[in-house]
Amino acid sequence: MADSELEGEHSRAFEFFVSVYGTLPRAGPGGDQYTLEALRHVPGPGARTVLDLGCGPGAQTIALARAMPQATIIAVDVLHQMVDEANRRIELEGEAGRVRAVVGDMAEPDAAPGSQDLVWCESAIYNVGITEALQAWRPLLADGGVVVFSEPTWLVDDPPAEIRDWWLAEYPAFCDRAGIEAKVAAAGFRVVATFDLPADAWWDDYYAPMQERIRELRRDHPDDPIADEVASSAEHEIAQFVEFGHTYCYAFFVVEPV
Repeated sequence: MADSELEGEHSRAFEFFVSVYGTLPRAGPGGDQYTLEALRHVPGPGARTVLDLGCGPGAQTIALARAMPQATIIAVDVLHQMVDEANRRIELEGEAGRVRAVVGDMAEPDAAPGSQDLVWCESAIYNVGITEALQAWRPLLADGGVVVFSEPTWLVDDPPAEIRDWWLAEYPAFCDRAGIEAKVAAAGFRVVATFDLPADAWWDDYYAPMQERIRELRRDHPDDPIADEVASSAEHEIAQFVEFGHTYCYAFFVVEPV
């Protein structure tokens, strides 16, 4: 296959991927109520400078803005499609003056050392790695600053081989809570608070609307093998949760430097 053909296939696969994942209410499992619950665990006075890294379409950005009217919030995502959607929502919320989304690298945020009271990262820290991300973000924290992130983890000690192998193929760093806490400690942080998200955090704003996007993709591109591959992959992810969702969850972690 010629390089140009391969690039074209990659481009179309990405286009279809964005059509499924890029228009969801959230970029991963979560919900405003869980964002706010995590925020309640943040120690100290209310943050005035916030970085929301891997912001996706900005659902948690808006929730944070509503909960922290005194804060300046910069949301960052590598995909301009996500940033455009986040800024659209911010504009609709009437918060464009103190809240904005920008294209950037969550591994190297464009922020001054010691400038951030709170670094937030929902369903995205896996892109960098927990230890690596915390080490990269630590210099950005002001005195008393904290990091909040969510991460998938096991709910059982011995998950079935099928779901274990699937997760490790999708995300080789997937581990249990003890493993996550060890990665936090390796970065020079400690866990202040943590809690699990329930099953509805996967469905309400994530898998349920994803099923509708999958139907739309198949309807609009019925004979396209690349569209079928993207749709089938998303369907398989949902099917895994339906069968094995009792064995894993997303969990929030509030961490601070030691």
